[in-house]
Amino acid sequence: MSVSERILKRRELLGLSQTELAKRAGLQPPAISQYESGVRNPSYEAIVKLSNALNVTTDYLVSGKELSTDVIHDDTIKFLLKITQGLSVQNKDKLLEYAVFLSSDYHRNVPIPMESDFAEWVLRNHCNDILPIDIHQIASKLNILIYEDELDNEDEGILFNGPQKIIVLNSKIKNSQRKKFTTALLIGHAVIPWHLKQTYVRKGSSSTLLTEDIQEMEAHDFAAKLIMPQIHLHKDFVNTRASMESLKQLALEKYDVSVFVLLNRLVEYAKDKFAVIQSEKWKILKTFPGNRPLNSTIDPASVTATFFDNPSSIEEIRQGEVPAKYWFLDAQVDEVIYEECIYNPEYGKVLTLLNRIPLPE
Repeated sequence: MSVSERILKRRELLGLSQTELAKRAGLQPPAISQYESGVRNPSYEAIVKLSNALNVTTDYLVSGKELSTDVIHDDTIKFLLKITQGLSVQNKDKLLEYAVFLSSDYHRNVPIPMESDFAEWVLRNHCNDILPIDIHQIASKLNILIYEDELDNEDEGILFNGPQKIIVLNSKIKNSQRKKFTTALLIGHAVIPWHLKQTYVRKGSSSTLLTEDIQEMEAHDFAAKLIMPQIHLHKDFVNTRASMESLKQLALEKYDVSVFVLLNRLVEYAKDKFAVIQSEKWKILKTFPGNRPLNSTIDPASVTATFFDNPSSIEEIRQGEVPAKYWFLDAQVDEVIYEECIYNPEYGKVLTLLNRIPLPE
């Protein structure tokens, strides 16, 4: 089953029209039609929004849990699938082992995990459970070599995916968190068994969130799960009040990631409670709306707007309760939310966390 079919199937199961799904996800109805017809692939950012709106995981939309021969156009693969359906469990295992053997030219120096959650497998077998994750130590244990050199300005890193896996990072990039995520993403390409291209390039000119390449999506998910292990996130989000200050501390001190990356994981963890917006000069750049649709513009009376009316010369957090209608299309009368924003003049962007306050019964 393809991504387009999974979106369509889930939407129909929930009894939603394309317009209703678009509203929930903060997308345009024509985009939903294009995704479901297969005319256009959703970007990773759209996949995140759709997964929240459809109440499924991004993993499900990207890879699914089932495979159908009617969406496969390679006759050899169709034939193999039909044979596989009639095999015993033992013989299916033998077929998988042989497939892994055939791909050994690409994975000769990297052990291939026989399970679906590859990041969890790496953490369990090649990590000492100490945070922040030491990405270079993991690469070393996986026999992946890492070098730095000057690359084209748009290239943050390159994986040479031969028998000896080599990652080359752009020495001109000084942000350690960007380098760490790039390395984790390229390790994902090296570990995931069906990522068999000879080279994988991580571009800095366009956001990975906007990619329509399925393998890039899989590598992005791998990197996020590797750097921010689910077991630790659960403990932190349960035991820590999700304020911008506490989340900033967790991001920088515990996980060594950007605040934006951690906030996105927070929304994924509790999509019914939080939403995240990144904006600049009155323009919304990126959103992670959870399971409620966001407005497409910034309300002049919001806390976020104060940074555009009255910018700060230093990093600053501003916060306060605001009417939900400032941000949510489906806001109820008298509904109030808590809005926290952080602004860094070095980047000129505002990062906004919306915390939904339950309505009184």
